[in-house]
Amino acid sequence: MLSPGRLMAVLLFDLPSIGSDREYDADGQRNLTRSGVLTREGGAANLVNMPQPRIAVLPDTPDARLLVELTSHANDLSEAAHALGCAFDAGEGSSLWEPLTSHAVTAYVRPFIISNVRARLDEMPEIPSLPPNLRSVHDRIRKYRNTTIAHSQSELVMPLPVAILNDEGHGVDVIGVTLIHPMPHAFAQRFAELISASEDIVDQATQPVLERLRAWLRDETPKTISDWQQPEIINAVDTDFTAARARKRIPRFTRYWHVAHLPGHEQPDE
Repeated sequence: MLSPGRLMAVLLFDLPSIGSDREYDADGQRNLTRSGVLTREGGAANLVNMPQPRIAVLPDTPDARLLVELTSHANDLSEAAHALGCAFDAGEGSSLWEPLTSHAVTAYVRPFIISNVRARLDEMPEIPSLPPNLRSVHDRIRKYRNTTIAHSQSELVMPLPVAILNDEGHGVDVIGVTLIHPMPHAFAQRFAELISASEDIVDQATQPVLERLRAWLRDETPKTISDWQQPEIINAVDTDFTAARARKRIPRFTRYWHVAHLPGHEQPDE
């Protein structure tokens, strides 16, 4: 069974079905992972000689919409966990620590802010409150995102006009310098606990929805299923890449492809 966090990505990329809690890496190796997803990079390396799944996207019903929203939130939390895991792998002294922890914060907070296409995770009646020992961590992460990651307003970032002095103390140059304090490792560990707890909450809320949909699906005939509307898949070149279109209830997905001309077959300049 695929986890809700990446179910849509698997369906829309027509990737092979995989076992529970497994992921293929870019070298084609199967690794245990919490998200249980097949990454796009892994999929590109593993499409050859692998069976294609027989799938159908459920029609629009209240439970199907609820599964879509929970899946979307689970995907953001999985993204946050992955980014923070990469930060731990790189190490606090690495140049990657600050951008990776910042991205983890951005992905984690997405479910808890107003969206035009889904309900806030903490306002969904199916979602219980965070454990009391993690609520202060959640609040600090949200404030960190608002004052430091999304907006440069906090004292963790200090831009300064600096004079360069010579040995006699005379000013010889002026430069701008910014001091930045990234997330401390100790707090990042608490953040990891928060992400894990949030993933557990979404997983537990998703299970009864899946059970209801599975029970409903058993009564659907092959003829009815064959008439279900499938997602609209659009192909475009990577030079047209854009995120201008918002998601709609009828799923649509654009795949961007790189087009390379063979030597001797270059297109003439217009």
